[in-house]
Amino acid sequence: MPNLDRLDENRVETALTYLAGTDEEHAMLSGEVKRIEELLKTSKAKIFLQSEGGVAEREQKALASPEYEKSVQEWSDIWKSFKIIDNKRLHEIRIIDVWRTLESSRRKGNL
Repeated sequence: MPNLDRLDENRVETALTYLAGTDEEHAMLSGEVKRIEELLKTSKAKIFLQSEGGVAEREQKALASPEYEKSVQEWSDIWKSFKIIDNKRLHEIRIIDVWRTLESSRRKGNL
C-alpha cells in the first residue's frame, strides 16, 4: 500500500508537470497509432486487390504478405510506446485524483 503521507502538493506538482510535459508526445504517438492503423487497412487492401482467387484466398494472401506483416510490426512498436506513456499519464492522473480526495477529506475533518 502506498504511503499517503508522502502525497503532498510537491508530488501533485510533479504529476502536473509530467502531464504538461508529455501532452505533445502523447498526442503525436496517438496520431501515429491512427496513421499506422490506416496503413494496415491500405496495405491489406492493395494485396487483396492484386491477388487472384476467391475472396477467402485473397484475404489470406493479404494477411500473409510481407507488406502487411511489416505494417503490423510497425503498429505493434508504436502501440507499445503509446501505451507506456499513456499508462504513466494515467498513473499521474490517479495520483492527482487521490490527492484531491484526501484534501477534501482533510477539509471536512475526516482525516
